[in-house]
Amino acid sequence: MNSAADQHGALAELETCWHDVSLPDAWPDRLRWRRPRDFWQLLRKFLLRRVGRVELPRDLPLRVALPKYLLLEFHNLPNGNYSKKITQGYSTGFDRVMLGEMRRARRALAACFEGCRRVLDLGCGAGYSSQALVEAGVTEVVGLDASPYLLQHAARQFAAPRFVQGLAEDTRLPAGGFDGISACFLFHELPPRYARDALRECRRLLRPDGRLAILEPASEQFFGRPRALWRQYGWRGLYFWWLARFVNEPFADAWHRTEVPRWLAEAGFALVEDRDLFPARLIVAQRRDA
Repeated sequence: MNSAADQHGALAELETCWHDVSLPDAWPDRLRWRRPRDFWQLLRKFLLRRVGRVELPRDLPLRVALPKYLLLEFHNLPNGNYSKKITQGYSTGFDRVMLGEMRRARRALAACFEGCRRVLDLGCGAGYSSQALVEAGVTEVVGLDASPYLLQHAARQFAAPRFVQGLAEDTRLPAGGFDGISACFLFHELPPRYARDALRECRRLLRPDGRLAILEPASEQFFGRPRALWRQYGWRGLYFWWLARFVNEPFADAWHRTEVPRWLAEAGFALVEDRDLFPARLIVAQRRDA
């Protein structure tokens, strides 16, 4: 295992000052949203689900190349997570769409790392889950995400975490450098093979007995019956049932069919907790060493 100084040095080499870096405009950024034709081009993707593939602008700063699965227009977003305006709207609107439930869920996720000094927030997005870790008392938080646009929003909102561009399945971070790893709404957006690779990568990055906490959408959203959800959660149950079917998440079904205890065990983890936080699900595991 590398020393703490080696870990910090290696991370410093990978960091980018996302707050100030100049990012190129993507095609949605060049549209005039008040012009009917341009507005319809955006609206048809979001409401009519005419989703396609992401077009990456030239000169986009990337530490690692993006695999094909990341170039899908997730969540019906025009150009997915790769434009200034769309990611700005998504980063500010996601909590509203989730009716405020994500704030409660992120606090529960962050509370899993009590006593941890250094935590990696895998798939950090616009940084809200990273900031929740800071507010929970984690001394050093590193957020990693594939999208430079989301990382820039994160860096401009939150000063304490350090943000790195990279892939969950191949972070290229030093082994054994973290007490804990947080993953908020990440694994259901990965193809099964990449999800397995990302889980193995988590084990490599954790110190012995390190903790992994995963927050994902609740399986009830996908497999629950509307009448049962209405009885248990009222109109919110029906709303989240509809939302799970409206947004484009091509790998969600495969994730929700995963046998989590077996999936964790095969990667060298032991399940500690699997808690329902509808519309979310909290899974906590510990690195298992022989």
